[in-house]
Amino acid sequence: MTVQIKLIAAALAAFAGTGVLCPLCGRGVSEAGAQSAAVQQASDTATVRLHISQMTCGSCPVTARLALKQIPGVLGATVTLDDSLGVVRYDRRKVTPAEIAAHLTRQTGYPARVLADASTPARRTGT
Repeated sequence: MTVQIKLIAAALAAFAGTGVLCPLCGRGVSEAGAQSAAVQQASDTATVRLHISQMTCGSCPVTARLALKQIPGVLGATVTLDDSLGVVRYDRRKVTPAEIAAHLTRQTGYPARVLADASTPARRTGT
């Protein structure tokens, strides 16, 4: 199969709710049942940025995004390969940033870590 056909097959499998494997590197989501989330009040939602490493091909961000959308409380997610960045909008009453990162790592094998919020001042250490 060509790369384009493999990408289309992975996308169709994702929409059908079947297991998805990255057609190029073989990593995947064990259960691709992306859940649709109801619209939440703005005060209950937050955004977290994740550094996602070991993504090697164009299908890896799709695999990571599908895994993120499986998490109860995740309202939306975007993942980019160029900067290894995941941005996740979530319901803070249902899930924490640490749980999101741990789920992604567990489901896909891509190590994920929560990035510090750029708008929050860094803590000072020492005296």
